[in-house]
Amino acid sequence: MKDVFKIALTGREETGKGACRKVRAEGFVPVVFYGPGIEGALAAKADLKDLQPVFRAGNWETTLIHLSLPDGTEETALMKDVARDPLNGDLLHVDFYKLVKGHKVTVNVPVELVGREECPGAKAGGVVELHLHEVEMEVLPTEIPESIVVDVAALGLDDAILVCQIPFPESAHLLVDADEVVVAVSRPRGLVDSEEAEAPAEVEVVGKGKKGEEA
Repeated sequence: MKDVFKIALTGREETGKGACRKVRAEGFVPVVFYGPGIEGALAAKADLKDLQPVFRAGNWETTLIHLSLPDGTEETALMKDVARDPLNGDLLHVDFYKLVKGHKVTVNVPVELVGREECPGAKAGGVVELHLHEVEMEVLPTEIPESIVVDVAALGLDDAILVCQIPFPESAHLLVDADEVVVAVSRPRGLVDSEEAEAPAEVEVVGKGKKGEEA
């Protein structure tokens, strides 16, 4: 599990584009806090300097954040939506979602490949292709993985790894097809002989693995 970041929220009464521009000019970022037990959404602002380390750490979608709310209470949250300026990348707005102990939350966990250098298929001239960049799941907040690590060190040409072959947290309920291909090693055209060119090679699934979707 990654480090948990602490961010203090300050209340803001004015909303709208003009008010948000003023907030950003003061070195803050407009945010909202919402979730179970919250009627509507709390409009607030956070210091840009407090938010930047979260993004530098990577995978902000799965990073737990301890929020200090304007009323003095504290909550644990996830960033559910982040808006940036399409031209300069400046942070424009952040949505924080309240996490409740014992209640699952829907997250998109990025897939991380390891073992490329040892991959026999790659050494033979094949191309390691990542088909599924993130896995959507419902999972308890305490079991949110930083990333889904997939080892391709044993993959040969035409081999693949499916979702159902990857271990997931015990509480995870997958929202993707268990038979979906996560990564595969394909043959470049130069490696395909004339017979294979007429009939595409079948993809071989490596290993058994356990079915990833659990309640």
